[in-house]
Amino acid sequence: MTAGKGIIHSEMPEQVSGEMRGFQLWINLPSYAKMTPASYQDYEPESVPIETSADGRQTRVIVGKTDQGTVGPVTNNFVHPLFMDVNLKADQAWSQTVNAADNTFIYVIDGELSVGEQQRALKQGNLAILTAGEIIRLNAKSIDSRFIVGSALPINEPIARHGPFVMNTKAEIKQAFEDFRQGRF
Repeated sequence: MTAGKGIIHSEMPEQVSGEMRGFQLWINLPSYAKMTPASYQDYEPESVPIETSADGRQTRVIVGKTDQGTVGPVTNNFVHPLFMDVNLKADQAWSQTVNAADNTFIYVIDGELSVGEQQRALKQGNLAILTAGEIIRLNAKSIDSRFIVGSALPINEPIARHGPFVMNTKAEIKQAFEDFRQGRF
């Protein structure tokens, strides 16, 4: 979803066998795009490609492109993100090229990873914000591991937020509340 100049929505995820896991990622828009018309992209799980290597590594590509050429269905023409859900078997390695100017993070859903040349440990539930570079290098430790990786160009603009609104200044936040009250969404 691109909220743009405003969208009212409700989320009603469905549980399977009484369990649900999810991860929601919000990407700020640059100031020139804050008043873009709202839009929504909906993809069934089976339409999100899974790249599987010969040794069983699996990379679900949500947005962006893998080094092997698999492209995710979601588009974002503002910060050109990369967002992937990766499964590794014990002791497997994984790497991905990113733009050197990107901000990049790793979140470990299950298992344990080592990251980078220094092989720093990341355990289940850990989030790592990586230093600048062009290649992400991860290794699963002695157990199967699952993680998400996100990377995108930084906007480098001020952020003002209040309630459901994210703008660049307090004055813009005040205007957003007024627009909402007046039904201008």
